[in-house]
Amino acid sequence: MDDPLRPKTVPLSAETILWFEFLLDPSLLTSHLAKANPDPSPIDLITQFIAMSPDHQIAQYDLTGPEIEQVAPPQTENFRLVRKQLALKVLTLKVATHLKWNLDVIERSLPVQKQIFLFRDLCTIAFGKPILIPLPLDFDQKVGPEGNAKAVKFALTLYHRWVLRTQILKELAIKAARPIMHIPMPPEPLNPIAPDIPVQPSVDYLNSLLQSTSSEPFYIFTYDSLPTVHANTDKIDQEFRNMPQISQAELRAQVYFDLTGFYLFSRQFELAQQSVIECHKNLQELKFEYSRKCLVNFLYCHVDEGELEGYMLACGVSKVPETLLSKFNFSVLNQYKDIDKILKLDNINREIPIVNRRIVELDIEGAIIHGQVKLPKDLEVNVSALNVIRGIFEADNVFNSVDYMKKYKTLEPFNAIVEGLTDLLPHCSLRDKNKIKEFVINQILVNKDNKKIIKQAETLGIFTTSELEDLRRQITDEEIMLPPLATHMDWKWSSKNQRIEIGAWERQLISCTNANTVRKVLVKLAPTNPSKPLWSINPSWQIPSPIKSLLMSFQRGFLQDFSYVLLGKSREMASRNDFVGAVSMLSVLKSELQRPELSSAAPVAKFAKLVNWEILFIQICQALEEWHSKPLDFNSLATRCKQCLNSLQNGDNIIPRIEIIEHCAMVLLNLNDWNALMFLDKRLASLELPIAFAATFLEMEKLKTSKKMPRDAWDIVLAMFSTSQQKRGGGNSRNSPSLVVSSSLYPFLKKIREPKVFSLAISLLAKIHNILKDDPNLDLNGDYVNLWPANISNPVGYNIRPVAETLNWLLTQALQFYPQNTNWLKIKGDLELAIGNNETAMKCYVNALVTGTEYFSLPLQRPIIDDYIIRKMIKCSSNLDCYMQAAVLCQFLDDIDYGLAFKNISEKSTSFSDAMDAYYGCIWDPTLLEFIVHLHNKKGEHNRKLEAISVMSNLELNANNNEEIKREAASIRKLKFLKALANQYLM
Repeated sequence: MDDPLRPKTVPLSAETILWFEFLLDPSLLTSHLAKANPDPSPIDLITQFIAMSPDHQIAQYDLTGPEIEQVAPPQTENFRLVRKQLALKVLTLKVATHLKWNLDVIERSLPVQKQIFLFRDLCTIAFGKPILIPLPLDFDQKVGPEGNAKAVKFALTLYHRWVLRTQILKELAIKAARPIMHIPMPPEPLNPIAPDIPVQPSVDYLNSLLQSTSSEPFYIFTYDSLPTVHANTDKIDQEFRNMPQISQAELRAQVYFDLTGFYLFSRQFELAQQSVIECHKNLQELKFEYSRKCLVNFLYCHVDEGELEGYMLACGVSKVPETLLSKFNFSVLNQYKDIDKILKLDNINREIPIVNRRIVELDIEGAIIHGQVKLPKDLEVNVSALNVIRGIFEADNVFNSVDYMKKYKTLEPFNAIVEGLTDLLPHCSLRDKNKIKEFVINQILVNKDNKKIIKQAETLGIFTTSELEDLRRQITDEEIMLPPLATHMDWKWSSKNQRIEIGAWERQLISCTNANTVRKVLVKLAPTNPSKPLWSINPSWQIPSPIKSLLMSFQRGFLQDFSYVLLGKSREMASRNDFVGAVSMLSVLKSELQRPELSSAAPVAKFAKLVNWEILFIQICQALEEWHSKPLDFNSLATRCKQCLNSLQNGDNIIPRIEIIEHCAMVLLNLNDWNALMFLDKRLASLELPIAFAATFLEMEKLKTSKKMPRDAWDIVLAMFSTSQQKRGGGNSRNSPSLVVSSSLYPFLKKIREPKVFSLAISLLAKIHNILKDDPNLDLNGDYVNLWPANISNPVGYNIRPVAETLNWLLTQALQFYPQNTNWLKIKGDLELAIGNNETAMKCYVNALVTGTEYFSLPLQRPIIDDYIIRKMIKCSSNLDCYMQAAVLCQFLDDIDYGLAFKNISEKSTSFSDAMDAYYGCIWDPTLLEFIVHLHNKKGEHNRKLEAISVMSNLELNANNNEEIKREAASIRKLKFLKALANQYLM
């Protein structure tokens, strides 16, 4: 029974002729080649005829050794080929004559091995004896009894031309070869590109041929020179007498053309110059001969006149007028000689692309800065000014004059523009002059030195007197008369009412941000005998309760007011992230408290210590806010945090407030100083989590000797998500996090900055989520997840919703600090998928792949992508009804899941983003393409079926290719598909 998934054979077109039909009826070849677009094409016929020939043998020579050894069949004077073999060779050569022996076509379309077989067959027919290619150095040119000297001369000339051209192509191919994927592969020989053939014998032969053409005629093989072999013919005689003679000019033009290319490639420039002159001269003679005979197409010469002109330019003998672009390129090669003159001419003709001009401008700037080339400084300004002028006439110009005016503002930049415009204006049309006027007006209105620019623009003669007057009026600043009172920054009233004066001082006290100003204002307000303390003027000045209690015990006076105001202002500034100003306020207060007459008092000494800890607290907040964005002295900060925490152990009668203790512990945890946390008192609720995390990290370092991880962090965090805690917290909604999570866990998580701590907290929450979700297909996978317990007793007593919300928030927080962490992006994708946000999950996965490959500049490999992530992406695509995306992703698996892929391909998508046939170019597995062809054929979707078949016909998808080609094809299509996903989900 036939496999239902196997696509049926596509029937051939009625016009298609198979290769063996030409063998049975050689007359078909003439009518077939006469068609406009024959199918198969001439090159396809040559390939098939050579492939069917049974004697695929290439000569094996050591062409570089002192002694030439060869393995070849015996040279027989009266050689005989079987009829099929001879017929195939003749058919091959007849098709080559139809191409007029055009080596450009043959080299471009025929593999090197097939080219060798073609020249072997040509030489064999010409010599009348078996010949192997490449020819040895001591090749015997004796012609066999069934050969012909005219045919031998033609065959050897074509062969030696091919040798020169092939060696050039081989060298170019070797230089251009670059590894696409960074995968270690065993070195492979480069000989399959083309055999190593010494080129000097070929050069000598062609030069001797050119010297002898004046006396010896040259004949070529044509279509009629090769009689066909019929099925009932036992013997065939070649009709060498039908070989037409070509002129010496045609032969010399073609040979000189090939020699010129070789000489240029081998850097023999004098010989190349002589050859190209001769080639051009003979080509002109050839054109004259053919025009006199009323013929258009040459028989043998295939010189590309555009390429010949390029050769002549390279050799410096071109008679074509030099273009501005060529002069521009020549100037660049000659250290920018006359570059400004060329650019002025180009501003008139506008031939050189603006991008090329801009690149040269940047090159000149770099050369002057680094001293690579000795160039005058004004050349840089002139070139830049001329590019600005050229940009006036570019509709889509992206190079703005603003940068030019700012860059060279000290060098009178507009003078260079005026000079360039003066040379340009006589050649401008009215439309161009209007564009110039618009440009100059814009410069006048935008730049500060507009009066000077108007004077310079006046010399251009493009503005009328009224226009100049109007411009002067526009740039003139109208003087507005203001009363003296309006110019004062701080209004002062000459009033005898003291209440108004006190109110002004109070406003100044509230708004000032300088400690010395605070001191002066308080001194002014103190004699006014206020009814209430001066620190109570602004109710928004709030200070911590421990400090306020101690401060209120001070005698009412300047010290109390000054301390309270500075403390309140410092907290106010810290809330606006003005940490420097806040620290400066407290530093002044610290200095005030160290005065000898104050520091001796015990309450003041305690207060000074509390102020010092407040300074530390603000600096910790600054460090957490600017973590890794600005350079910070973490060593000094860690030392001061340890000193602060040691006050808890020393039994001091005054200790830091709880918030400062918690921040100090978090700084040490983020700085990986875990041992310092292990001596703290665990009874403090705010230190439970930092100490538990520190203990976990210390145990992880000893993981080789201790297999049991401490459960303290696990137990503390897990208890926060208990439903009993939520009821105790009194949340208004069953979906809201418990009070314990909001008050205890979130403050801890907000202060995490170290990647290791982030990863540990993420893994803990992810493990809790996995256990409560209890669905292996939706598990969250990441670093450290396997360190935590595998089960929870009574999981019904815990709420998964706040776990997911907290984890989502933490991942967002972590990715703000480390947006290129691919592991966290993948976990976030897993979480979004578990929640049911398929599109967001897909966005996270694609973002992880884009980040991991540095925007597709690196190959896609483990650990960036694995089967776990791929299956998650397949699930997301299926849930989004993007079934074709899911099918393509099935190829990314180590072992392709054909069942899943076929299922997705067969699904009927209702999503506009699926675009089934748009992803055919991203499929590299032939089995999937065969199934798609079968599916379209079954549904009667003819156009889509043809599109899938065209994708299957790509040579790199051939199942018989070696592994390197398959990997390369897969790599290219993987990146193409991922770019499509990035365009859909990330743009």
